[in-house]
Amino acid sequence: MTKRQLKSWPLRMSLFIIVPALVGVALSCSSPTPPSSPEELGLIAVEIEAPDFTLPTMTDREITLSELQGTPVVLNCWAIRCPPCREELPYFNAAVNHYADRVTIVAVNIEDSISEVKGFFGDSKVSFVVAIDKNAQVAKSYATGYIPNTFFIDSQGIIRYIKVGAFANEGELQASIDALLNK
Repeated sequence: MTKRQLKSWPLRMSLFIIVPALVGVALSCSSPTPPSSPEELGLIAVEIEAPDFTLPTMTDREITLSELQGTPVVLNCWAIRCPPCREELPYFNAAVNHYADRVTIVAVNIEDSISEVKGFFGDSKVSFVVAIDKNAQVAKSYATGYIPNTFFIDSQGIIRYIKVGAFANEGELQASIDALLNK
């Protein structure tokens, strides 16, 4: 080894030790924490009156939004052809069980017929209300140009948050519902 190589050897060795250690520390410090604010959850804060509607449901009944006033409502617009919509439906089922009587969850299918929706769910147990927007009433009044689209409506009938796109997981949906309940 030359004199110059001998001088740079400790520097090289320290780089081999220090750099991986720093990377390890950085990775351990950046552990994923669940988002806590509505903005971190991807929610758009608004304050507008929720347009009323009456729609048939998958159980051959009707649901009217204004009759739900007094309870917060999570209104999800979806369609069978939409893979992210289908992926997040189980999150809504879990949320119904988690929030029991504190929130009503309504999934409005904005494209398909009642028979198609019934066929899609088959014998699956669905805990939330599945409504059918057969005349595009909700799609028009809520301007759902993109699906899935979820509206968080407070107990007074005011839309507080809008989520455009799918929820990444069940926890993200529950955190979004918590944001509505804490508003």
